[in-house]
Amino acid sequence: MKNRYIIDNKITNEFVEAYTKTTYRIVGTNKHSAIKPCHWLEQKLLTGRDNRNCYKGVFGIESHRCLQNSPSMPFCNHQCVFCWRDIELGSLGGDFLVEPDEPKDLIEDMLHHHEDIIRNHLPLRRYLDNYEIMLDTLYYMLHHENSESIGSLSRNLHISKNKVERAINLLKNQQFLTPSDDSLNNYSIDPEISCCIDSREELETLVHRELTTPDEIMQTHAEAMNPNHAAISLDGEPLLYPNISGLVEEFRNRNMTTFIVTNGTLPKVIASMDFLPTQLYVTLPAPNERLYKKVCRPMVKNGWGNLIETLGQLNSLSCRTLVRLTAVKNLNLSETLIEEYVKLVKNANPHFFEIKGFTLQAKALLISDRMKENKSLQYYFPEYEYLEKIALKFEEIGNFPLIYTNKASRDFLFAVDWDEDTNPKIVHP
Repeated sequence: MKNRYIIDNKITNEFVEAYTKTTYRIVGTNKHSAIKPCHWLEQKLLTGRDNRNCYKGVFGIESHRCLQNSPSMPFCNHQCVFCWRDIELGSLGGDFLVEPDEPKDLIEDMLHHHEDIIRNHLPLRRYLDNYEIMLDTLYYMLHHENSESIGSLSRNLHISKNKVERAINLLKNQQFLTPSDDSLNNYSIDPEISCCIDSREELETLVHRELTTPDEIMQTHAEAMNPNHAAISLDGEPLLYPNISGLVEEFRNRNMTTFIVTNGTLPKVIASMDFLPTQLYVTLPAPNERLYKKVCRPMVKNGWGNLIETLGQLNSLSCRTLVRLTAVKNLNLSETLIEEYVKLVKNANPHFFEIKGFTLQAKALLISDRMKENKSLQYYFPEYEYLEKIALKFEEIGNFPLIYTNKASRDFLFAVDWDEDTNPKIVHP
């Protein structure tokens, strides 16, 4: 059935229309590539502050200047149960089945679409308006003692619910507002603000100090027009693209850093690349072949053996390397599995090892169906506290220093073949 989306070795418009989502752009003549601004890019546009950056900030990557992309959007040789992508509809198999676009043409199209998205779908006016709505919300709540909901604020301020919700979420995250009841639908201004501030001018000073300013918002939006980093990880298996080395080279020619996230099943491709990314991520989804097959449902022979071969290459590569454990509770991560993982990581000897909780959104919500188990989503979801406990065990058993954590992303970064006292920030592409 899925093959109807490829006719004469070309991806059809029907597939593109079925797959395209808001701010999701299919790029290139042959439609095998895509870009999509991630959640953290928009978060960074809200304030311009580093605390709205994604976990890759530890490497010096700025979310608002990150071009999230894939040159092999519909092709992957895994069907991972934790994947947030639409592998039920949006995957056209484990082989690259169409004529590949040239890297230079792809990147030019990617950058054109990225600029259009920033200019027209994530416009500056939205974020400047959000700044004003935050001030209006705080000022209104300062002079009304009752707790407020998104609906009541929308009515009283004559602002749409969507805009109020965007402002409320940021104010809540920054602890300007606190839930006033167990429903988490009603909010009150923080007592430390209401007890000491009376005027809109004083609120404005507080917001400038603790949250953002119009100048920061404008500067961040202008910088977002010119990305300086390519996250080659959006969808599919990027190493299936026949000219992945040329793509990295073209990004480097534009002075852009590159991260590639691979499932590790294509060691021969890595060995043949003339231009390696700034940092290569290899997903380690299981500590043994039995769990690997259960978690990844590979569509390639000897997938586990290929992954082990890829891990064996890392110590000899000229780029920075990172092994990532995408963690699913009650499936591929528990205290009893730590020693198996540690052995694999020590043998690979990457620069970094990372534990990252899987993203429970989009099609990852189907994980129970994919597992053919009648379990709740929370059964699989690894909370930050659970991962923290596991991470400390990894540090103890593996003797890998834990050098960075990010609670919002449930991310834990360890130094392996890296001096823990050396800043991991990337300086050159």
